[in-house]
Amino acid sequence: MARQQTQGAYKNVRLPLIGALSNRTASGSKDQRFINIYPETRKVEQIENTKIFLQKRAGLHLYSDVVATGEGRGMTLFQNIVYYVVGDKVWADTPSTPTLVLTLTTSTGQVGIVQGNSSTQGDYIFMCDGVNGYVITGPTTYTLISDPDFPTPHVPSPTFIDGYVLVAKGSDVYNSDLDEPDAWNASNFLSAEIFPDPVVALARQNNQVVVFGSKSVEFFYDAANASGSPLSNNDGTVIRVGCAAPYALYQNEMYTAYIGQTASGGRAVWFIEGFRPYKVSDEYIERILETETNMDDCRGFGIRVLGHMFYVINLITIGRTLVFDIDEKLWHEWSSYNAGEHSIFKANFSEDSEEGVSYLQDSATGVLYQMFSNHYTDDNAGPILVELVTNKIDMDVYQRKFASSLVPVADRYEVDNSIDISWSDDDYATYNTPINVPLTDDYPNIQRLGSFRRRAFKITHQLNQPLRLESLELVYKEGVS
Repeated sequence: MARQQTQGAYKNVRLPLIGALSNRTASGSKDQRFINIYPETRKVEQIENTKIFLQKRAGLHLYSDVVATGEGRGMTLFQNIVYYVVGDKVWADTPSTPTLVLTLTTSTGQVGIVQGNSSTQGDYIFMCDGVNGYVITGPTTYTLISDPDFPTPHVPSPTFIDGYVLVAKGSDVYNSDLDEPDAWNASNFLSAEIFPDPVVALARQNNQVVVFGSKSVEFFYDAANASGSPLSNNDGTVIRVGCAAPYALYQNEMYTAYIGQTASGGRAVWFIEGFRPYKVSDEYIERILETETNMDDCRGFGIRVLGHMFYVINLITIGRTLVFDIDEKLWHEWSSYNAGEHSIFKANFSEDSEEGVSYLQDSATGVLYQMFSNHYTDDNAGPILVELVTNKIDMDVYQRKFASSLVPVADRYEVDNSIDISWSDDDYATYNTPINVPLTDDYPNIQRLGSFRRRAFKITHQLNQPLRLESLELVYKEGVS
């Protein structure tokens, strides 16, 4: 029987771990994937070089339990107090114990929350659940809007500009009276009529109100009109990319991020800066978005942690959480732990604490967390299951390779910390039994890795420890065929 012959000297190569999601199907079972670990770059000025690392995401630290559990429906930070909705209850997380603010008539679905200010009422929270509206000025002070002209049913996605609260119904956007969030007039509305699609969400960008339809986006500004709506259409700024997931929309002072759709079909992730839209998703992300069957249940939020700004999208039906790193402009995934497997990330809402730490709300129980950079597990959920899968590696040649050693290039740790490494030589169909590699050694390595033509590596980690990886160093020899 003929034996495979080897030739030449052993070669030493660094395999970079940086990359983008490249799953050929929405299942994520094949090709490159990053779960709970994301890339970051560090430029070394002295040698004009850029180091690229992969960093484990921050963990969820339990901030406040809730009196009764239920669906987490929304949250905001107001006057240094976190207000949050659990089931049909609105709570204020006062320093001693959660205080019940009010009881809603609904118990499921998104609750829209926006903060406003008034020359007559001062600062306030406006909250709406698709049926009713509420004005909250403190933990024990609220007003149910009883004005018969208040639009109901409505889209629970309010916004605020120049003393007016705005709420959408059908193709119309209604506004409250000036400085009176609980007073409404049936004639005070505008119609988004450039394209005949209903309004699905509202946002605010600088001094413009952004009106999202299912197939278009329009901009309005405060023209101080004497009657009807104070807003007028900003002609020439319409965008022909509508909103596919009204509750996955994220906005801040610089841009608005959303899942868009057009009349030509398909979904993509778009950012709007000023009046300019640009697409940040690629074909791999878009084929995942297209498999989600219930876009109304999708949720999205933004969060800054560990020096990165992330746009997080929870795709409920397919159970995947896509994360766009706005600083690095790369995609990865987050997950929560479920009996040794990945499940959708447990938080749907985030709010900045204004002290460098963000609050998040558990979508299933309403529990509040903070995301700490030095917290390496998820309280109430278990470990953070890091999984990194590479693309198939063949050194640009199809000849058989004989691998003598593999070294993970990573930070060294003083306390017990390790990763598991396995590999697949049959297009991700099967993997060998994972080999544990301690990261407390001077030379963490695996010896005698057999032969392969094309090999994909998988790295996993679930210890309550930090993790930062740089690359894999492989020593191998090429065969003759």
